[in-house]
Amino acid sequence: MELVDRGLGWLARVLLTIGLVIGVVIPPMLLRLINQLNQQSRTTNLEIILAVVYVLVFGIVILAANALMRHYTGAYQPQRMTRHDWHIVLGGYAVILVLESLFQLLNQLIYHKSQTQNNAAIQNLMAGSTLSLWLMALSAVFLTPITEELVFRGVLMNAFFKQSWLKIILSGIVFGSLHSSSTLPSFMIYLTMGLVLASVYWLTGKIHASMSLHFIINALAMSLLLMH
Repeated sequence: MELVDRGLGWLARVLLTIGLVIGVVIPPMLLRLINQLNQQSRTTNLEIILAVVYVLVFGIVILAANALMRHYTGAYQPQRMTRHDWHIVLGGYAVILVLESLFQLLNQLIYHKSQTQNNAAIQNLMAGSTLSLWLMALSAVFLTPITEELVFRGVLMNAFFKQSWLKIILSGIVFGSLHSSSTLPSFMIYLTMGLVLASVYWLTGKIHASMSLHFIINALAMSLLLMH
């Protein structure tokens, strides 16, 4: 997974990445706006428009990140997942479960918090309206794994640095920093999650591997949130 120089300078890569990251953080802002409108009367049409924009933002970011990743990797055809790849994915999930349990325990023992600030924010968004609940459930399980893996793994790990360990660290730090955390243990949950996802992508060389792991993480987490 070497950096391929295809004519984009450092500044251009940074600006493009910042644009993609902004695209990642816009959907939650739209959900907050939908929830605010839901408390008012006669705003149904505007809420529907915002819901369409919500999905469109994901689509635009996915297309842009996919194009940039392909620009640097030169790979235009997805590779099929092998049994070995799935072993790496499941092993990564096992590592995440162990580390998350450890940091959750520390978060509860030291800070007396039973959940992360990020999960609390997601619950608040989902509780705002039925529309935001379904949009969040849809995006968390399907759209977010695709979008975030293309941006934080596909782009960050191919457009910057040649050393594999720097690629993994950069991906993990940016990913962890964009998830709301009020304590060190909660930040470590998302930092280590980002590092494991980056490691899975590096070990397999397939973006679909990290997407699959991200899908498993979010699908199970969303199931637990919906049950509560």
